[in-house]
Order: sequence, then C-alpha cells, then structure tokens
Amino acid sequence: MQLECLQDDPKLILMSPYKDTFNRVGGPSIISLSVMVLWILKHLMACNTDFSDKIVMAIVLIYAPLLIWFMSYSLFINGVKLEVYKNNIVQYYTYSNRGHSLLHYQFKLQDIEQLTIKRRPFNCVKLTIKIKNPICVALHEKKINKLKSVSIITAKLKADAFMHEIQQFQSDKSDNQVS
Repeated sequence: MQLECLQDDPKLILMSPYKDTFNRVGGPSIISLSVMVLWILKHLMACNTDFSDKIVMAIVLIYAPLLIWFMSYSLFINGVKLEVYKNNIVQYYTYSNRGHSLLHYQFKLQDIEQLTIKRRPFNCVKLTIKIKNPICVALHEKKINKLKSVSIITAKLKADAFMHEIQQFQSDKSDNQVS
C-alpha cells in the first residue's frame, strides 16, 4: 500500500474533536460565566465583611482553575482525523491546534475487526475501531502484526456515513464471494 495511490480527495473525512459544537457552546459559556463571577466578586468585595472575604477566596480558588482548564482545553487539544478514500483505504491522522498533522496508521476497510459506538453529548458519537495489522506510517512505513485500537469523536451524521461505507464494502465483498 503506497501513498502515491492516494492522489485523489477522500470521499469521507471524520474529525475529532467536534470543534464546531464546542466553540458554539463553550466560548459564549466561558465569557458569560466570567462576567457573572466578576460581577459577584465586585459586589462581595464592596460588602467588606469576613464572610464575604471567605466567599471571595472560595470563588477564586474554585473558579480560576476551572476557567484556566476550559480555556486551555480549547486551545491545546489535539485532534484526530480519519480519511476514507475511494479505493477503500483509510488513513488515521493526529493533528495539533496549530494545524500540523501526522499520519499514524494506514489500513483497508477489510482490516477493521471491531467497531464500537458510544453516544456523546452535542449529537456526537465516539467510534472505537480495532484494526488488525495496520501499517504504521509515523516515521517510516512498517506493518504492525497485532491488533491496534483507535478512537475518534465525531458528528453522528458522519459516523452514520462511515457505517454505511463499511456495510456497503461488506455487501460488495460478500457479493464477490458468491459470484
């Protein structure tokens, strides 16, 4: 399986994280929550009592780490991309927030041993794919002679399209065996 045979565009791309939904929900939530907490802190500091000082410290100690975590989560999360080509070759990439992608595995649809689907919030699903004998393309092309597992969180519609591709491939494969 050579990389030169993949000159055409992929027919299906699955990407994780499903950043569109996270950005639509996460960004405004972080901003509105920050404004509310700052407003509460301003009014508590104006009271200037021992109880309000303790509440201010508790809010800062709880809210500040959460805010830092949510902001860094959206900035530094690594993503995963799965591309399916017309000749039934699948490529598994990881990429950083800066857009640098690294091809890890390359395999055929027939190499998929097991596929599990778990529902996630925001109309997403987590696909866990177990692949037999994938080709590791990270540093140099090398066939791995064991079962590897990869996971990707993607939109439910894209996962359904991927499942349809696998079912179509399996039905074509069974038709060819019968003939």
